[in-house]
Parts: sequence; structure tokens; C-alpha cells
Amino acid sequence: MDEKRKGEIALVLLKYRMGREGIRLTPDIKRDFGNIAKETGIPQDELKEFVKIFVEELLE
Repeated sequence: MDEKRKGEIALVLLKYRMGREGIRLTPDIKRDFGNIAKETGIPQDELKEFVKIFVEELLE
């Protein structure tokens, strides 16, 4: 299985889980993004953009 397909499957599973469990937006969300960025090496602005797109797709 190639990396693109793995990513597609991961995104579907994430949407499924978030759709069932919901998304919790806490007052500490900025700190959470900072911590996630440090731990994963993904820039914080990219994380924010991804979450924005992700939430919009969940609400469709």
C-alpha cells in the first residue's frame, strides 16, 4: 500500500471518529497546537489550516 492510500484511509478514519465523538475546543487549544507542532514537526500554521478544513468538511 502506498503512502497516499495510507493517508486517505487515515483521514477517513479520523473523520469517522470525530463525527461520532465530536470535537472539543478548549481554552487551551493554542497551547495544544503548539505542543502538537513540537512533537510532530508539523508547523503550527499548517495544523491550524488542516483543522479548519477538516471541521468544515465534517459540518457539510
